[in-house]
Amino acid sequence: MKRLIFSFLICLILFQYKAKAEDQKLPWQVQEVVYKAQQAIIKKDYINAEKILKKFIEKHKKSHYLIEFTLGNLLAQTDRKREALYHYKESTNLYPDYSDAWQNMGTTYFDLKQYEKAGNCFLRAYEINEKRHKNKPDVLYYAAISYIMAKKERKALPHLQQLVSGKLGPPKTEWLQALLKVYIDLKLEERAFNIAYTLIDKEGDNPRWWKILAQLYLQKGDYKNAVAAFTIYSYLTPLNQEETMLLADLYYTIGLPLVAAKYYERAVTFKGDRPSYYEKLASAYIAAHRPDKAKDALNRALNIKPTSQLWFMIAQILYEREKFKEAYEALRKSTKLNPKKAEAWLLMGYCALHMDKKDLAREALKKASKFPKQKKMAKELLKQIISREKR
Repeated sequence: MKRLIFSFLICLILFQYKAKAEDQKLPWQVQEVVYKAQQAIIKKDYINAEKILKKFIEKHKKSHYLIEFTLGNLLAQTDRKREALYHYKESTNLYPDYSDAWQNMGTTYFDLKQYEKAGNCFLRAYEINEKRHKNKPDVLYYAAISYIMAKKERKALPHLQQLVSGKLGPPKTEWLQALLKVYIDLKLEERAFNIAYTLIDKEGDNPRWWKILAQLYLQKGDYKNAVAAFTIYSYLTPLNQEETMLLADLYYTIGLPLVAAKYYERAVTFKGDRPSYYEKLASAYIAAHRPDKAKDALNRALNIKPTSQLWFMIAQILYEREKFKEAYEALRKSTKLNPKKAEAWLLMGYCALHMDKKDLAREALKKASKFPKQKKMAKELLKQIISREKR
C-alpha cells in the first residue's frame, strides 16, 4: 500500500513592495526618503536605494517602521533574506500592528525553510487584519501551510477548519486539500473521508480526488470501494503502468480475476514490462479457468526474459493437463535457472513418478528433501519408491 503523498506549492510574494503607511500620518522626511528609495528601486539602482534608507536610519536615534520595512523589502528582493529579517523585525518593534511587515517576515522565514516561525508571522498578520475587520483568509492559509511544512499539523488544524467552515467565504479547493492532508496525517479517518467527498462534490471531474478516495479506502482495507473509486479515476485520466497494475491487483483481490486479467494485459503493453507482471497475468487467467490464455501469457514472457518462476508456472499448467513429460522438461529448465526452487524439484518428482521414471523421480525428490518445507513429502515419496521396488 502506498503512502499517501500530497505536495503543496505556495506562491508567496513579498507583500506591498511599494511601501505604504497603515493608518498613520507619515512625517514628511519619511515620505521623502521612501519616495527617493522607491525611485531608485524602479531604476534597479539597488545600491543607491539601500544607501538612502540606511542614511536615514543612521541619522535618527529612532528609526521609522516604514523605512525599516522598505529596507527589508529591498534586501529580500536582492536575495539577502537574513538581513531582511532583521529590518522586518525592527519594523514590527516600531509598529507592532503593521501587518504587511509580519506577512513579509513570514514569507522570508518560509523561503529560509523556518516554517514554524513563518506560520507564527502569517498568523500574526492575519490576526491584525481580523482585528481591523479586514478579511484576508489567504494569509491564514499561508500560516496553516507553514505549520504543515513544519510538521506541526495540530497547529494547522484549527486554522484550516476555520477556513473551510464557510465563515470566511466559500472554501477554496486548496484549503480543503490542506485540511485533507492534516486529517490523514493525524489519522482522523472519517473526517478525511468527509473532506474527500466534499472535494468530489466540488470537482467531480478532477481525477486526483478519486485517486485519493481510492487510497483512503485502501488504507481502510475496503478493497471493493477502493476498486470503485480507482475505476472512476481510470475513466478520467489515462493510467500509467504502475496504476494499471494496482487496479488489476485490486480486481484480483476482490475475486474478479478475469477483469484483473484485462488490466494486467494493458500493463504488459507498456515499455519495460517485467516477468512478474506476466506471472500475475497468468495467475489471473488460471483463477478465471482460462489455462490456454495463462500458458500464452507465460510463453510471451519467456520470449522476453526466461525465469525460473515462469517455467514453473508453465509446468503447473501442463501437470494439471497430465502432460507430465512436457511438465518435467519445463521444471528442468526452471531448476536450471534456480537450483534452489524447492517446489520445482518436488513437482519434478511427481512428474517422473507419473512417467514411471523412478531414477529421475528419486533424483528430483532427493533434491527436494533438502528443503525444510518439502522434506517430509519428498521422503514419503522416496519411501514409496523403495517399497515398490521391493515388491
